[in-house]
Amino acid sequence: MSVLSLSSNSPLPYVQQQLIRYGDSIFLIFGVSGCCLNILLLSRRQFQTSSCCTYFQALSVIALIHITIALGLYLYTLDNVDPLGISVICKLRFYIVQSTAMMYRWCLTIACFDRYALSSADVRLRKFANVKIARRVVVAIILIWLVLTLHIPIFYNTINHICIIYNNIFASLYHSAFLTLTGCIIPISCMAICTLLIHRNLTLKRQRRQQNAPKAKENEKIQSRRDQQVLIMLLVQVIFYSITVIPLMTMYFYNAITIYLSKTLARIIIERFTLFITEMINFLFPVCSFYLYTMASHMFRVELKAMLYSFLKLQWLKKNISIRPIDYEMKVKPKPTAQAIEFNSNKLERITEVSQERKNLSPDIIQ
Repeated sequence: MSVLSLSSNSPLPYVQQQLIRYGDSIFLIFGVSGCCLNILLLSRRQFQTSSCCTYFQALSVIALIHITIALGLYLYTLDNVDPLGISVICKLRFYIVQSTAMMYRWCLTIACFDRYALSSADVRLRKFANVKIARRVVVAIILIWLVLTLHIPIFYNTINHICIIYNNIFASLYHSAFLTLTGCIIPISCMAICTLLIHRNLTLKRQRRQQNAPKAKENEKIQSRRDQQVLIMLLVQVIFYSITVIPLMTMYFYNAITIYLSKTLARIIIERFTLFITEMINFLFPVCSFYLYTMASHMFRVELKAMLYSFLKLQWLKKNISIRPIDYEMKVKPKPTAQAIEFNSNKLERITEVSQERKNLSPDIIQ
């Protein structure tokens, strides 16, 4: 943003400022609320037994951290001094943003493989679709990407209050190739392959059901609808992720190969504005993840309605519960009469007599 401010003739600095003020604000509101709803919804008992939902829940937590730090810092710089001019904040910000971005991308990738394993006829492969294994894999994903992105705080530096990889063609090419391969090509390829394999497994499963139970037409239709719902939900996420990540990776690669070219100020401004737009497009996936799940899955919509209904019902009950003082029952409860006291005394005496008689009986009679 500092480079854009150098030119007073170009309208792009003003356009970018307004996009940050209003566009990023909308992204932050819908993204944070969507991720929080995702976390609450996937914490319900109905989803705790699904390993795939474990990956989705981890994805939501990581995406919440990602968009809060990235978009929150953008909004902070509108009316305050850009903290990226400080070297430590520059390195830390890009490290956290890139590592969390890789974490939620690979959570989605492993979730696709989890669904493939669950739909497989191989018993050993289906064991991978387990909640305990999913939790361990999530921890492994977090640790792996915290290590693999350690080159970012090494390569990034603050030059003239701009946080970039400056005059290092090797570092720039490595970083761009690393992000393109691990954040775009490999995840999308894995998702596409898993989607095709899931489709094949579901087709084979449907054929086996038709051969083994030809009369169970209603059950077959229900199971078929569930299978199609899973496949549609997967396809929506894969397609949307691919659309949002490819422009950013293309821009990273372009910047790497043109790092030593002599550029005019106008070209620099256009390139930085284009990079900003591709970053905004890339934020659409973590921001819209909850809305994608809700749009693609009938089960998510049903559980969301149930969660909201239970929350509203609880709030309504809280408003209508009257709080009584501790001594309320002592004041309201009538005092026992003499007849009631005499009746209770006679009842207690009779119970004592029966107990004494029972003790005097032999063990054989009692049995």
